[in-house]
Amino acid sequence: MTNLIIDPSMQINSTYILIDNKKALELAVINFQASQVISVDTESSSFYTYFPKVCLIQITSSNKNYIIDPLAKMDISLLGPVFQNEKILKIFHSAIDDIKALKRDFGFQFKNIADTMYSSKLLALEHNSLNHLVFHYHNLKLSKTEQKSNWEKRPLEKEQLKYAALDTAYLESIWTKMESELNELGLFEEASSEFEKFTEEIYKPRDSNAEIPWHKFPNIQKFSPEERRTIHDLLQFREEKAKRANKATFRIMNNDSLIKLVKEKPSAEEILKQFGKKDSEDIIKLLNEPSGPPFEKVETPKIDKDITPLEEGKLRGFHKWRDKVMKKRNMDHTMLLSNKQFLQILRNNCETIEDIQKLNLISEWKLKNYAPSLLKLIKNEPYEDLLENLMPIPKRK
Repeated sequence: MTNLIIDPSMQINSTYILIDNKKALELAVINFQASQVISVDTESSSFYTYFPKVCLIQITSSNKNYIIDPLAKMDISLLGPVFQNEKILKIFHSAIDDIKALKRDFGFQFKNIADTMYSSKLLALEHNSLNHLVFHYHNLKLSKTEQKSNWEKRPLEKEQLKYAALDTAYLESIWTKMESELNELGLFEEASSEFEKFTEEIYKPRDSNAEIPWHKFPNIQKFSPEERRTIHDLLQFREEKAKRANKATFRIMNNDSLIKLVKEKPSAEEILKQFGKKDSEDIIKLLNEPSGPPFEKVETPKIDKDITPLEEGKLRGFHKWRDKVMKKRNMDHTMLLSNKQFLQILRNNCETIEDIQKLNLISEWKLKNYAPSLLKLIKNEPYEDLLENLMPIPKRK
């Protein structure tokens, strides 16, 4: 059973309506179109598959929790006008992830959203997970038992559906309180501008030509140069196998199994028993025939392999700018511009705010508040005075 501590002052409907046919979806859409606010979430297959797909769409509207099954034979495009309706506020938790997934699988477009994840960062909450927000605002603890469920399997179990329904059941009440706090602190304009930018997010598939990030393997510095090469080769094998089989990489070979191959050097018979005939042959071969020389050093790859020395210098200056803004505003770097965004501004020879605006990289709020100092940074001019008016985020007691 879903483990709920019920706050008697805030009774949330935790029952659900499963939508798995055209007629039921049509009736649900009528309800959505009549609402001023809906809460939205998705469940995907990413814990089980290499190529993720949306397996459930949860929508709470007028205190009713709808669980829509996109794997059922019905026209999911009926939801399109709802998501694009500017008069309906769509509340998400981690909007970017859900919006990217819904665009990728169904081509949906979005207008008028709010994001409780981003808001929690802007409000300097200690933790940003949905579970934490439910506890923070309602003093309730939600179960995590179905967090890693296989959402692709059918039929879904009742406990899975109950868990999924609760992912949207609290979002409207949480957002109502967050919206008030953002307004009180003078942060609502910033939040709204970011939300609008989130609606433009698009899904970008994994780069199949990208190098395997072996340098990020846990405790990689503790392995010998020869072992690092073997780890690289096993990671490459795992990635390619996962892609072909459409399985999550850890389901092909988890890190513990990989380390055991590297450190304990099991016999061919042991490898055969664990991985099967075909895979064991490939694994034994790469264990005995490294793809290249040992990795003597562990170096983090450059942000961009084509980066020039001049750009590297500017990037170091950007990192100092970012540190100053983080200190001034009491925020983490994920809420500022990324290295990639800065390099795009740099490489497009932006000289004015209008030049940066044309790139459509950042929100209007960031354009107004960060672009002037960035332009001075690029020109090697003093910019610190332009940071003085940035609003600090109050620290939580």
